[in-house]
Amino acid sequence: MRTGLLFVHILCAAVLVGGLILRIVFVPLSRKLKSDSEAKVAIYLQARAFHFINPVAALLLLLTSYFLAQNFGGIASQSWLWVSLLLTVFSSALVAVAGNQEERLSEKPLSEAWPIFFKIWSVEMLLSTISVLIVLYLMVVKSF
Repeated sequence: MRTGLLFVHILCAAVLVGGLILRIVFVPLSRKLKSDSEAKVAIYLQARAFHFINPVAALLLLLTSYFLAQNFGGIASQSWLWVSLLLTVFSSALVAVAGNQEERLSEKPLSEAWPIFFKIWSVEMLLSTISVLIVLYLMVVKSF
């Protein structure tokens, strides 16, 4: 049972972190390499895909985290687990907000909406990435 939980946990973490990396690379690259209309469609479609993938992966990650925490004496006995769970929720929420902005980007001409969108989106992705890196650090160090 523990091996299966650990596999699902690692798979969900890889999906979330991989999705975050893909978005950070994909959105600016699609703007740079495609026409405005193609870039809008590409950004919109990847945002829609991640709206389905991220919530499922985040929910499974949180559930497996809770069950695997029993190996460390339960979730209440380890403060680093609480911090990690909260940062995971925070990161997922930021990614969801960024996804909503990506979907709304298709409503305006890309050339006029891009500068404002990209600044806000970059801050959200940066905060999300930093929170994920903190979670990874806490998982390795486990002292808090």
